[in-house]
Amino acid sequence: MEAMVSASVLADTSPSFPMLFLLAALLLLSLFLKRKPSKVPAIPPGPKPWPLIGNVFQIGDKPHISLSKLAQVYGPLMSLRLGTQLVVIGSSRKAASEILKTHDRELSGRCVPHVSFAKDPKLNEDSIAWTFECTDRWKLFRSLMRNELFSSKAVDGQSSTREAKAREMIDFLRKKEGERVKIRDIVFALYI
Repeated sequence: MEAMVSASVLADTSPSFPMLFLLAALLLLSLFLKRKPSKVPAIPPGPKPWPLIGNVFQIGDKPHISLSKLAQVYGPLMSLRLGTQLVVIGSSRKAASEILKTHDRELSGRCVPHVSFAKDPKLNEDSIAWTFECTDRWKLFRSLMRNELFSSKAVDGQSSTREAKAREMIDFLRKKEGERVKIRDIVFALYI
């Protein structure tokens, strides 16, 4: 009986496990709060996003008007979150020029949904649309497309083809006057 009494007295006087746990948690919390903050990349100002959905509701159904109002509050260079994706918006000519010319390489990040990948990894590497990362190969493809396919000289050289296809579409629609026309019928008729 005497051994049981001394054991219960000893248990009451020694620190219990919850007290030790609480002390350790407080120590860790104080170390965490005193720690120097890690370098977070500076992002432009913007409205505070909601968790998971970001600023989607602040954009609304007329994004051009909403973004114009947000630019008046946050300036010509601002950041929004669309879901979990960070989007930097330049709403003035100077800000857009800075983004597209000066910081093009840093800001050309892409977010390609995983559902859009081709089954063959080689197709993902050779595609400018579905490549997951902005590798040097992707940037080479992009510059080739900009210089060879979409340059003003190339676009002007294809004007006769565009005019001929527009005439074909008008002729096709004249034949179908008064009838319902499905878009797929027009596209199919133009590429035959």
